[in-house]
Amino acid sequence: MPTSILQPSWVKSTKSTRFKQLRNFFDGKDVLDIGCAVGYQKEDWMHKHIKSVAKSVYGLDLDMASVDEIRKMGYAIEQGNAQDFNLNAKFNLVHAGELIEHLDNPGGFLESVKRHLTPDGLLLITTPNALRISNFLYASTGGLRVNAEHTCWFCETTITTLLERKDFEVMEIGYLKHETFNWLRKALLSLRALLLPDRVAWNTLYVVARVKAS
Repeated sequence: MPTSILQPSWVKSTKSTRFKQLRNFFDGKDVLDIGCAVGYQKEDWMHKHIKSVAKSVYGLDLDMASVDEIRKMGYAIEQGNAQDFNLNAKFNLVHAGELIEHLDNPGGFLESVKRHLTPDGLLLITTPNALRISNFLYASTGGLRVNAEHTCWFCETTITTLLERKDFEVMEIGYLKHETFNWLRKALLSLRALLLPDRVAWNTLYVVARVKAS
């Protein structure tokens, strides 16, 4: 499929920027980090950032080879499928960063998460924002390059509907600011952030939810 010449390739990491905006959710918490292995070879690894401030952090990832390497690095991690897992443990924060858009059974994922939350526990999800203006720009100027492993897009309405169907209550929805490394893109990013609402200007959606009280 042809793609827009305007769309940058995915070569730069902005995990530090993302972590700084989400850090308060991790501070002092017992965290389950699902799908945590991506980027473990890089200095700017989200799971490493989380461990630096959390009370404890446990990882879950499907890729056994990556899990083995991460264990050698001294991290607590288990191999498992995010759509159906049971660790026989409870956490006061479950983090799923850039994961839900890869799943073919997000309902199974949410049912598994519920089994692992303490009564006051929170679920923190980040996912690409379907309504970001760049998607429409790239789609109209040659075609939108989409990650071949993605199965769906979410906006604040659809992610809320999914969570509520699985007996979660949405506590907070927001958008993460991102960096760009080209001077022209920086200027355009500043302009769109000034002129557009967050739900259109920014690339990443985050949502915080808890299990509904019975």
